[in-house]
Amino acid sequence: MDYILTPHAKQRMVERLIPDKLIAATLRNPTKVLYDSRGRLLFKKLYQKKGQTRLLLIAGIKTGNSLRIVTVIDTSKLRKYL
Repeated sequence: MDYILTPHAKQRMVERLIPDKLIAATLRNPTKVLYDSRGRLLFKKLYQKKGQTRLLLIAGIKTGNSLRIVTVIDTSKLRKYL
């Protein structure tokens, strides 16, 4: 899936040290896909980082054939977000 990163999403990726390849992998093979109360797509992916299971959450809006990524969250709070 083609995607466009908003300036906010790019900033969060830098702050949270999230590589582009993890974004692409999450969109290609998510653990779960949902919609939030605002109708945004939520892509969730479990992955390993330094021996710890973490969750990457991508919130975006589908526009045509691409996804406009609004924000990305990297967390260890699996129960809260999964």
